[in-house]
Amino acid sequence: MTAFSTAGTAFSAIPAIAPDHAHPYWTFERVADALRTGPRIPRPLAGVSTDTRAMARGDVFVALIGEHFDAHDFLAAARDAGAAAFVVSDATKAAGLGVPTYVVPDTLVALGQLATAWRRVWGRTVIAVAGSNGKTSTKELLKAAFGRTLVVHATKGNLNNLIGVPLTLLSIPSEAEVAIVEVGTNTPGEVAALRAITEPDIAVLTSIGEEHLEGLGDLAGVLREESEIFHRVTLAIVPSAHPEVLEIATARATAVLSAGLEHALIAPSAWGLDAEGRPWLDVDGVHFTLPLRGAHQAANAMLAIAAAGACGVPLTDAAAGMAEMPVPSMRGAWEQIGELVLINDAYNANPASMRAALDLLGRVGSGQQRVAILGTMRELGAQSALQHREVARAALVSGADLVVGVGDFAAALHEVAPSDPRVVATPDFDALWPLLAPRLERNAIVLLKASRGMRLERLVPTLTSWATA
Repeated sequence: MTAFSTAGTAFSAIPAIAPDHAHPYWTFERVADALRTGPRIPRPLAGVSTDTRAMARGDVFVALIGEHFDAHDFLAAARDAGAAAFVVSDATKAAGLGVPTYVVPDTLVALGQLATAWRRVWGRTVIAVAGSNGKTSTKELLKAAFGRTLVVHATKGNLNNLIGVPLTLLSIPSEAEVAIVEVGTNTPGEVAALRAITEPDIAVLTSIGEEHLEGLGDLAGVLREESEIFHRVTLAIVPSAHPEVLEIATARATAVLSAGLEHALIAPSAWGLDAEGRPWLDVDGVHFTLPLRGAHQAANAMLAIAAAGACGVPLTDAAAGMAEMPVPSMRGAWEQIGELVLINDAYNANPASMRAALDLLGRVGSGQQRVAILGTMRELGAQSALQHREVARAALVSGADLVVGVGDFAAALHEVAPSDPRVVATPDFDALWPLLAPRLERNAIVLLKASRGMRLERLVPTLTSWATA
């Protein structure tokens, strides 16, 4: 066995781990180049991993530290799973394990450095998607629009933070021709950090609205944070519904396109919703139909259409791909359950997305009982009570026949409509169904909308049993 030392700690190497499938780029030397430290062994690696349960033999294992975990505690498990190297911030945890080790000040920063290194070597177009609402839907629209013409790699789910974005970049296959990367935030500076890691060529900003106000403060703070995505990009694509974004993007990006349903450089000649809320658009003689629901999704589609056109994707291909795209789970998913229609939009919520969901409910289900079931919007900080009251008022004028509030919406509805017979409200989720069931009609159209922490989809099995009984 070969002995070597890193950062003053000696290691005795176990026999070299040969990857079953070598990565086209990663070697010990290239990891050292990216991290500017560590062993420079002329051997290939399989890739980069942060999870001992999913790593491949020959991966370099990055030991991340989170609020409730420290992957340094799993270095032995990583070795046993076939790790060929470690990236750690605590060298003593790797002592005696016999695995070549890169010691860095911060393993999360190191993960980003590795991601940027592979992004640069891969070297093709990266599209970053940021914004208060609609990031995941717009990412999926972009993926569908490009997918008939190009080999696309895109963020899975909504892995859009300082761990998920680097992992998305690191998993770009060599043959991919475009990468679509979702970029999220909940604290100031996060978009700038993720933009620096991603180095996007094109930045798409979906919307500006009240989000994560605990960290971002107010709407001006949201605008400052989200607009960081435009810094030095070749092309910025901005929503025409937010003209304040255009000025910022123009100062930061090489070129800017505005896209939206009206007052935009890229806009449809006509658009509308069918009886079930699905958008259609006519753009440059091409007819688009979407499986998503709501006018807000039509606006998101225009952002994707603008990006596709800028990248040379034929609009006919974009239209064909978007027509067949899957609907992201719990993001306006439409389900017929017996006579009842469920609009499951319970994945997450903030004030702007609440209003968009209520707008959809008001546009569909003519002649049916319309029921809006609204749960707490989280991370609104000092504005939480005000924002819940404002959305409660919007719900009461949305055309809903029943406005059902759970969690923080109970107090908001009691305050703004203390005697409105349309209101059903309780702070306790477990008390909701006994209050709702006697008021619910068999052929109702029911909207579920709340922040992720509410897990409002817990109501779906009860609704299903009731509707199919």
